[in-house]
Amino acid sequence: MKRNHFLKFALSAAMVVVFFVSCETESVEETELTSTEVRAKLESLGFNTDNLMEDSLNGVSGYTVEGDIFLTEKQINEMAPANGVGTEHYRTSNIVGPTGRVINVYMDADFNSTMQAAFDDALGRYNALGLDITFQRSSSANSDIEVLSQRLKKVRGGGTILGRSAGFPDASGNPASPIVLNSTVYNPRRGGIPADAATVIAHEIGHAIGFRHTDFDQRQYSCGGSAADEGQAGVGAIYIPGTPSGPEAGSWMLSCSNGTDRPFTGGDQTALTEVY
Repeated sequence: MKRNHFLKFALSAAMVVVFFVSCETESVEETELTSTEVRAKLESLGFNTDNLMEDSLNGVSGYTVEGDIFLTEKQINEMAPANGVGTEHYRTSNIVGPTGRVINVYMDADFNSTMQAAFDDALGRYNALGLDITFQRSSSANSDIEVLSQRLKKVRGGGTILGRSAGFPDASGNPASPIVLNSTVYNPRRGGIPADAATVIAHEIGHAIGFRHTDFDQRQYSCGGSAADEGQAGVGAIYIPGTPSGPEAGSWMLSCSNGTDRPFTGGDQTALTEVY
């Protein structure tokens, strides 16, 4: 997840999202890639590799690309080349199930009361829609989704990564876990918590249950800069019927955030109720 400090756009909103891809539907032989091969492979998938760097997430080694996308070598090996698509709401091939499932979500107890309230707000936004899945706070770290705290590197050339998700639902219908929030932003020793806390949490949960960035093939829409396409990423980009035909300002699943709170838009609600 990334916040742009240089961007002064006229859009009414954006969400800094964590796009961390995970797809375990096929068994692919693992081979070690050199940094040159990693770059070439990512470019074939449609990623912008100008700021490619070696990194780690929750103790796992890999690469950060486009500032807020974390991938392991195994995931890079498994991905299929990108195909261009539009800019409506999209979901991955796998979604969470079965219908009626209660998803237990754990929030690290080290987060302060403001973050705990933002967490409850984020879960409440989903539950208010009467979806086929519901979310409930869990006191156990061994939950369906864990929200953890970790210091995350800054993006080369500017921008702050707000968080990263462990990917998308698996073929068995389980949500991705964990979600990691940048401790320097959302768990600081001093200073306040940004207004977008509930939105960032809801956004990361959105990835965990199968939603892609609304502008995943046109990240410049919310992030600025040169054109960038996240590609199919080996997890699919299925158009959700009834959602806007172009990028929707204020969507909770836009790639980058201006730091404001963004509850679900009309298009977001349509996407959520159509899928769940």
